[in-house]
Amino acid sequence: MNVVTAIRPDTGHHSLEAEQQLLGALMMNDRLTPIVMKAGGAELFFLPLHAEIYDLIETRSNRGDLVSPLTLKSDLQGLRDLEEVGGPAYLTRMLSNALSGRREVVQGIAEMLAEHARKRALTAAIAEAQVGLLRGDTPAREIALQLERQIVAAEFASQADRPTSMLAAVTEAIAQSVEAYQGNNDDLVRFGIPALDDIIPGLYPGELTLLGGRPAMGKSAVALTMALNAARAGHGVAIASLEMTPAAMAQRALSEATARDGRAVPYVNMRSGDMTEDEMRAVVELGRSVGDLPITFLSRSYSNVDALVGGVRQIARATPNLRLLIVDYAQLLKAQGKDRYQQVTNISLALKGMAMSLNIPVLALSQLSRSIESREDKRPVLSDLRESGQLEQDADSVLFCYRPEYYLAQEEPEPSDQDEYADWLLDMEAARGKLEIGVAKQRMGQTGTARCLCALSTNTVWSE
Repeated sequence: MNVVTAIRPDTGHHSLEAEQQLLGALMMNDRLTPIVMKAGGAELFFLPLHAEIYDLIETRSNRGDLVSPLTLKSDLQGLRDLEEVGGPAYLTRMLSNALSGRREVVQGIAEMLAEHARKRALTAAIAEAQVGLLRGDTPAREIALQLERQIVAAEFASQADRPTSMLAAVTEAIAQSVEAYQGNNDDLVRFGIPALDDIIPGLYPGELTLLGGRPAMGKSAVALTMALNAARAGHGVAIASLEMTPAAMAQRALSEATARDGRAVPYVNMRSGDMTEDEMRAVVELGRSVGDLPITFLSRSYSNVDALVGGVRQIARATPNLRLLIVDYAQLLKAQGKDRYQQVTNISLALKGMAMSLNIPVLALSQLSRSIESREDKRPVLSDLRESGQLEQDADSVLFCYRPEYYLAQEEPEPSDQDEYADWLLDMEAARGKLEIGVAKQRMGQTGTARCLCALSTNTVWSE
């Protein structure tokens, strides 16, 4: 009896020979088991027997036990599937037929099997969608969204979705600590604003960070500053702006570049064309360097959170070094839910899930309620997020922007009261350009306030 066809239909998306070679290579050198774990572990194997053998190899390797045909034979004693393919001799043949126990060989075979596994998952998802369409009792949009979710899951399926032993977790934690100690933590994405980097060293893969504030507080400026700094450091960045067009975002980026170059041109002037010949020349000259930055924009057509996940997935496939997603802003996304609270909760869960499944940090901007305006101290606090679903609970870090100059400008007294007006002018001068970025929550670190300066006309933010 053919074991494979007796268990599942043969879709063609597998290679039993490659599975055998991979298992044989791990018997030669089980220290390379983490490579297979990261690629997908037992899910890579089409034949259930091979998946079971791999699980035993992984278990023995994690415990530090000997991995060999002899030890595996005792673990698999009496297993019917093994007897049907030749018994314990099957294990010895796999070891004998293995190409090598070298890292590059194991990596290559694991990647090939991961591709087969993704195709099997996609085939199953498409078949399920076809059944739903033929049945006719499920709305087409619901089928499409479910298919999209399954496609994303298949594309980014990895060891991150599987249970992890304490030993495996400790091993990964030590590896991360060693990389950080040696200054080789390439996955860490910094804001590039020293005062803020001193409090929150950067955003880590799989984390959701909220950047909240009332309108005109500088949220978009801080987010774009981080995007530009990250891109200049070589990180791929995706920006989903539901408020501005890609061209408007690019104008702000160009304006920031002119300010960095000492030839500041406000983006409002760029939009209206109110520029001198020298200013126009500066914009054109800097256009090439800004245009070469690894930043991709998603337009308002991605306002549905499921569509956004699909769009980011496409970018990730085309941009291997994608390291950061920025969403401006979270409450403009659409999601299912009986009321707005539930909808925002589902948005929050989707953003956190996307950060973890794509293994990138997500920076989501969040608008805060008007209730802040009725307080004497208008600095935001965590409780201002209570009406925003589970955003605060799901976020690994929460930051708030506050510009005292904005509120002082609204309190301008009558010029006829000379003393009061003079005091107001002094207060305005002291507050001019000041931007406070408060770190109200950091799951793995301290809280505090970064005191910065900003020129919103050119979208620039720097340390005080």
